[in-house]
Amino acid sequence: MRVKLNPNCFKQTRQNIEIAFEPELNEFERVNNFLIQNSDKISLITRANGKKITVTLVRKNIPHFLQDWILEFGEHDESVRQLKEAIRQSEIHFKGREFDFNVTERPVIYSILNLTPDSFYDGGVNASISAVLSRIDKEMALGASIFEVGGKSSKPHFEDISPQEEWGRVVPFLKEIHKSFPDIVLAIDSNTPEVMKLALENGIQIINDIDGFNSEDKLKLVAKYKPDVVTMFNGRNFNEQVSTLNKNMDDFFTHSINDLKKSGLSNENIVIDPGVGFSAKNAFDFDFDFIKMKYIQKMDKFAVPSMVAISRKSFAKHLFNLNDASQRLIPTLIFETFMTILGGRILRVHDVAETQELLTAFDIFKDQIN
Repeated sequence: MRVKLNPNCFKQTRQNIEIAFEPELNEFERVNNFLIQNSDKISLITRANGKKITVTLVRKNIPHFLQDWILEFGEHDESVRQLKEAIRQSEIHFKGREFDFNVTERPVIYSILNLTPDSFYDGGVNASISAVLSRIDKEMALGASIFEVGGKSSKPHFEDISPQEEWGRVVPFLKEIHKSFPDIVLAIDSNTPEVMKLALENGIQIINDIDGFNSEDKLKLVAKYKPDVVTMFNGRNFNEQVSTLNKNMDDFFTHSINDLKKSGLSNENIVIDPGVGFSAKNAFDFDFDFIKMKYIQKMDKFAVPSMVAISRKSFAKHLFNLNDASQRLIPTLIFETFMTILGGRILRVHDVAETQELLTAFDIFKDQIN
């Protein structure tokens, strides 16, 4: 009997998975009867030509379904191995050096530690090493799983700085962070190849590039060091139009993921970000940001985790006239919830405690979201 995941029907935004059973003729009735007896764990059964049975399993019921299957067919039956493999393939993982986050059902919190004096929201807040260490300790206790350092602002109309200055803002913190938190998962926000290289040589596991690894130099670093990555669609690098933006993002992510996989990464090493807040026209029009927020629900086709990176950004200014980023927490949480329901699984945020409360609420209601 063959048991396999139906990849065309699995959606990371849903709580169900679809599995096809292809039993031998003499097994068909047994399998069919088993599925009928376990119909309380199944949302849909489809039979085709007496040869194939496709079931849609409610994810929360999978452990009980698997246990009953083993009791019926025996622990050493080949179908058990195939069923376990189909379930494993349906999961979404973000996995790298010394970490493995199963984000199938619950997102992870990715905390922003800006070390720049000119960040749009918290520039200068993390000026001392002791303040950064204290913040990491507190946010780990609150549930943050990944911490991102950054030495250069990427806010609209930012002034570029040299690689030396960018790295110089980050490096004094790294030794103390690693000393105090040896198991920490660290990312860096940089689009500068020289800084990426230094970061990878100094224990950083994840590179977040706002330009989507758009050069041979960057891809060579990926091939050499095999980091985990966040590749972002940066609308500032494109002639964005409302009518073609979805296709632009489709093409970009297809190309970027392909380049990264050719450089030696796998799907579980790659996170994609639609780039809310990054548009040449963003200062005048909310339409682009809203299209990118909604695009999260289309990103499951790439079979990689997707990032929600909207924390305190200017969409709240356009919608609610909130010029000061310190006023934008509530709109941030509302739209983060919206994007989480649509499938966002890595939440890049400034406000860890409030985001943890958001995820607690999401856990309560997620089984009702279909």
